[in-house]
Amino acid sequence: MTSLNSTEVRQFLLAKYSKQLSAMRVQPAEVPDDFDLFLRGVIDSFGIIEMVGSVEEQFGIELDLSNLDAEQMTILGPLSRYVAKMRVPTRSESGA
Repeated sequence: MTSLNSTEVRQFLLAKYSKQLSAMRVQPAEVPDDFDLFLRGVIDSFGIIEMVGSVEEQFGIELDLSNLDAEQMTILGPLSRYVAKMRVPTRSESGA
């Protein structure tokens, strides 16, 4: 398993929702870490499920959302950092 950083996750999410962001006249480079995809109307409640599935498929992980504060699961920065932490190799995977 390769490591992943939060910037890669962030870029994936911003690319995935670039059409919606453009419609809001928001440039991906200008999206702050505390941007809430749900509260800002980029995704709806069904979109949360789809987003989780897309992230899992893209990065080859299964997210355990019980470890992520429900209020932060649609906020770009916290979600990106959480997904990146899920991809940290274990000691046995890293050969240590």
